[in-house]
Amino acid sequence: MLIDPFSSNWQDRLTSQHAGLAEGRQLFLLIDGAFLPDFYREVEKVSPVSLLFEQLPACSEKMRSVSPFLVSCSPPPVGLGRALGKCSGWPMLSAIETPEPIATLAQRLAAWCIVENDGQRFNFRFPDTRRLPGLFAALSARQRGSLAGPARRWSWIGRDGTWNELGLPEIAQNFAQRPILDHKQFAAMVGDSEVDEAILLLRDRGPLPAQRPSEIYGLVSDARRVAGLCRFDPDICLDWCGHCLHNGVRLRDTDGTAAALAWRATLMPGEA
Repeated sequence: MLIDPFSSNWQDRLTSQHAGLAEGRQLFLLIDGAFLPDFYREVEKVSPVSLLFEQLPACSEKMRSVSPFLVSCSPPPVGLGRALGKCSGWPMLSAIETPEPIATLAQRLAAWCIVENDGQRFNFRFPDTRRLPGLFAALSARQRGSLAGPARRWSWIGRDGTWNELGLPEIAQNFAQRPILDHKQFAAMVGDSEVDEAILLLRDRGPLPAQRPSEIYGLVSDARRVAGLCRFDPDICLDWCGHCLHNGVRLRDTDGTAAALAWRATLMPGEA
């Protein structure tokens, strides 16, 4: 699993949010199907779903199996909570409060599933809640308004298994026809995934410590920050991250460069 298990009251929060909806607003869950292929089939036994990839050209059965999808939570259908229990530990659950009907919201979000940069098109992984805050932050105000539309609240379950909130724009924008990211935005989004990629590389080297995923992420994130300050090359950076992770070296509240350089000095010249 990639994030911490969901907090014990995560479903209570949805029930409370639905009870407090302003008139004319609805609550929808956005679920990233990439982590549990065909999970939408289980959810649709409880309530109808809208697959975002079905809005795209030439949607195949394979694409459907991993498509992000929407399901109404107004009110939460009986049995939905039990089905969603399988999502715990996966970065795949968001809640959107909006006046738009589900078909319109699906069309709006589907337009952002594929974006363009430098003539190349790629999957924009905003339903992955590890990526969502970083991707949203990299967008312009107009792009955020196009993605969120008239939504007044967008929550997601973060790395620590608790609900978090996006800061949504006040002004909604029209649907995006063909979203385009500039080079700065693309670089920011690539950078946002580098800690998770480092964790995967460290996992390839051997078992990770028996810690919560959020704790592992924090340790590696801090180690990479310090490695950047020390200008370590990529291989040394990964070794340093592994050292910090397996030795519980916590650097969040310190500069950390002295510790990193001292560690670096212990390496044999041939390994440096």
